[in-house]
Amino acid sequence: MPAGIFTNLWISQSAKILFRGSTPPDASKFRLCLANTATLSRSSSLADFITNELLNNFGYTRAFANFGSDGSYDTTGLRHELPIIGASFSALGGSFQFQTAFLIADSTAVSSISFTNSNVNPSSDRITITAHGFVNGDKLVFTPDALATLPGGIAAGTIYQVSSVTTNDFQLQPNGGGTTIDITDTGSGTFRARSANGIIVAYAVESTPITVPDGQGYSYQIPLVVLNSGYVTGS
Repeated sequence: MPAGIFTNLWISQSAKILFRGSTPPDASKFRLCLANTATLSRSSSLADFITNELLNNFGYTRAFANFGSDGSYDTTGLRHELPIIGASFSALGGSFQFQTAFLIADSTAVSSISFTNSNVNPSSDRITITAHGFVNGDKLVFTPDALATLPGGIAAGTIYQVSSVTTNDFQLQPNGGGTTIDITDTGSGTFRARSANGIIVAYAVESTPITVPDGQGYSYQIPLVVLNSGYVTGS
């Protein structure tokens, strides 16, 4: 398996935590996720990762990340080896395929919820999804299924913020808040509201896609290494 690579987003966030006293992520909300065969890199945005995450089909769900140990210092390589991060996935009712695994901090358990153009009301700028579970301030990215067209006013690959929430519907604002998004038409077909809460910590890309067959499980691990020979002596 390939070694995990920290994202630029996480490197920046780590510096804020270490040197500026920012609040660390909730340890119970680190989740390992799987993405399709799209090319993702250290500089890819949060929206890039979320847009390419697998859908909640055939048993795929975000998995709670298990940290294998406290890590150790490698005196030969002059580096601190962090805990191996592992999680298990299972296919049910069909197979699913992935090529990238990524770790997200401060995430939600549900990766995406489907809805159709009939759930979109341009007059009130509201989207109706029964018992959606979102709260004000949640971040979402929207993607269309095959042959679908997103509602007017909602752009693919853009992070929006949930607002004016009720149990079964909500409005959208730009990420960070502001004026309610003006939805100009219902679009067509089926869409996905993808949870974009949190920050991408690290990712690993396989050389070829991995298929998890129907009815089988798959355990995945990401080993992470920090080169730190100039500042860490270890013991």
